Amino acid sequence: MKKTPLTYARELHTALLGSNEAGRPIIIRNFLAGLARARKTNLRTRIVAAFTDLALGAEGYRAGTVTTCNDLDPASRAKLKKTFKNVIFEERTDPSLLGGAIVEVEDARIDGSVRAKLERLKQEIGI
Repeated sequence: MKKTPLTYARELHTALLGSNEAGRPIIIRNFLAGLARARKTNLRTRIVAAFTDLALGAEGYRAGTVTTCNDLDPASRAKLKKTFKNVIFEERTDPSLLGGAIVEVEDARIDGSVRAKLERLKQEIGI
């Protein structure tokens, strides 16, 4: 059976849960060596993403991404945390955005960018 990044992430998560803190570096080193032997090192990024989702989920959190044109200021960051409880965001900047933000959590995407608002307005007035 072919292993997916999620399968690898689950195996690593289970192994780490069953270990003490001192043994975790050894488990991670062995896991990475096993990936290298199986010639699956190209899956590392996807395994890390799946592992992060598993670990956050076990703690009652979800992972999300917020993309803005500039770095978030403290007030905007606080509002985001208040609005999206139990979501830990990765913050990204995209200078091509005119303003606003794009928020992604799991399969949901909320496009509050100025560009998206202008596009919706154009559709409403038939331009």
